Amino acid sequence: MARPNSGKWVQDKVFVLPNKDDLYVYKRPNSNVYQYFLSIPNEGVERKSTGQTDLEKAKEVALDRKLLVMSRHQQGLKARRVKKLFDFIDDFLAEEKKRVATHNIKGNITQETFRVKSHHLSMLKRFYGNRNTKLEDLDYPKLHGYPIWRQQTDDPKLGVKPPKTTHTILTELSTIKGYFAYLERLGFISRFPTFHKLASESSRSLRRDYLNPRQYQQTINTVRKWANSKSCTSSQTHNRMMLYQAILIMSNSCLRIGELRGLVWGDLDTNDNLKKEDQNIGHLIRIRAEITKTGNARTVQSPTVKRFEELRKLVGIEKKSLRSRFPHIPTQYLQYPILSKFNHPDKPFGTGTLNRCWKEIKELCAERYWNNKNITWYSFRHTGISFAVSRGVPMLQLARNAGTGSRYVEDVYYHHESESKQTWDTLNQNRQFREYMKRHKDEILIPMEDPLTDEPSSD
Repeated sequence: MARPNSGKWVQDKVFVLPNKDDLYVYKRPNSNVYQYFLSIPNEGVERKSTGQTDLEKAKEVALDRKLLVMSRHQQGLKARRVKKLFDFIDDFLAEEKKRVATHNIKGNITQETFRVKSHHLSMLKRFYGNRNTKLEDLDYPKLHGYPIWRQQTDDPKLGVKPPKTTHTILTELSTIKGYFAYLERLGFISRFPTFHKLASESSRSLRRDYLNPRQYQQTINTVRKWANSKSCTSSQTHNRMMLYQAILIMSNSCLRIGELRGLVWGDLDTNDNLKKEDQNIGHLIRIRAEITKTGNARTVQSPTVKRFEELRKLVGIEKKSLRSRFPHIPTQYLQYPILSKFNHPDKPFGTGTLNRCWKEIKELCAERYWNNKNITWYSFRHTGISFAVSRGVPMLQLARNAGTGSRYVEDVYYHHESESKQTWDTLNQNRQFREYMKRHKDEILIPMEDPLTDEPSSD
């Protein structure tokens, strides 16, 4: 609440301009320094110290401020100096939070996108050394150098180190530019800042690591042994078996980890276009828009009937009936998450448990099999797509099934087709493997594990 413009707080009031009561200087009790009072149209009032004990000098300071206010108003800008650069970040994020939706919708953002935007703007604060600055004191040449600062700065105290790719910096700049566009739109800055230009890496150079067939087979064998350990508690066994099956599902269906974690039993369906005997292998997964990265629903063909059957047994759900359609789930369980907690089939698998188990898997596999590859959950999707490329699955069919653009598949996956083929041929110098691959060349529903063994996988 503003102080009154009269009474004990205002003493020795002197108007700066004749017949104008919107600007005057005064003294406060027990102070020889003049303050100024300025009424700003549509913005309220401003009271600041002039820093002067001489009346005439104090009036000059007050008049200079009024002229600056008038100048900013003529440019369509706000004039009051109430908040600083960091203060408006909170206002901007509050506006962005209103756009958060449960999934990707045009004009909205997801909760994860909002979290990333918050992180990007915290990086802007570190760029300023966490020292807030006045908007009218913005150093535009300094801002122009932000991309170079991000490329070169390694400061543990600030928690800043150069990112691996310029793509990361460009993503940060997208958020930061949005913030300054917000300030310009509201009239708090006079012009939009420019930034040093960076060239982003090509899609090919940004591809994530994947497992070649030998590494994949070694990883699957190790994770299976880890999951079947006899020294685990019941809950540990449940968690490990669930993640073992999850890896197999991701590899064969090419789902993203977020899509897999968002699946409920009602998203699975029988593929009626397949022969009866093939329906024991292949099925459909209906990916809902709210669990996709793109916000577009799609239907995935996947050779993972047995994997989901194992998960159904693992969580203790009995078959609906002997002749029921896949996934054989009673109606009351259709909205239950497929990846669920131990003894709680109605609750999704916890993120903390997922991260702890993944850490154990990395400790078992990274140094022994993965060499210097940065293998993540996404790598199993990448591995599955790479396997399909090496088998010659038609690109358009593969892209639609994986929920990505055909151009992206061409740029990111087809360039290492020769590498994949060479590895497969080296690993599988036998007639049965070549015959198997020839027979199934154009099929999308091929479990990755089958060609790796003399007989189809029995896991």
